[in-house]
Amino acid sequence: MSEVLLRKERINSAIRDRDPSAFAGALMGWLEATAYLRVLPALEKVALPRGVVPSLSDVDLREESVREVADDAVMAFCIAAGLNHDRESIIKLHGLLTKQMGPIYPGSSAIAHCMQTIDPIVTLDDAVGQALKAMLEGKALDVKDIWNAGLRLLQRLRSSNFVQELAPILARWLRDKWTLAIDQQRFNLVRPRLSVPPIEAALADAIDDQSFVAALLLASADAADIEIEADYRAQLQAIARRA
Repeated sequence: MSEVLLRKERINSAIRDRDPSAFAGALMGWLEATAYLRVLPALEKVALPRGVVPSLSDVDLREESVREVADDAVMAFCIAAGLNHDRESIIKLHGLLTKQMGPIYPGSSAIAHCMQTIDPIVTLDDAVGQALKAMLEGKALDVKDIWNAGLRLLQRLRSSNFVQELAPILARWLRDKWTLAIDQQRFNLVRPRLSVPPIEAALADAIDDQSFVAALLLASADAADIEIEADYRAQLQAIARRA
């Protein structure tokens, strides 16, 4: 299990640092580790030894379960890069992975979501990818764009193997965007006299985590003229409460 944890930390570090070379070098090890974890319960059930983490064949790399793990990891890299306006690292990663495994490499779908125009937007990854595409292209985001991107990214990272790495990055991005909005762009906010104080209260929380993100989304909805559906509001309220 220590080998699995070591492989996880390698890819975690590559995502945090937005290092395409380190990520490309760590991806296969992560795919092998997660494939091993999926068969581990069966080994234990029949009392077989755990053994070493096996390599994946070209056939294994085409399995849906492996490609889902790869898409999650590559999307995590894209989220970290997008929130830091680092388009070059994604382009470099695409080149490295294409060279290693061909143009339809595991994880290529995630990069396509962020680099190609998708219309209509149907899935959560469609929405996340198009929000990141706008950031990577340097497009100006209004407060409604910022709010919607924050919500979709929070939803996406909560289902990711890299939630602990991505939550602080998203939190810092939202903190910066809303600090700028209330300091310099109040004219873009709806009813700023009423809508800014809740945002300021949310920004006073210094912890960059999921709870902060959820609380800031709740606090900034009125300023962005967003009507939160009851189910989403309840979910955000639950996330905003720290244990």
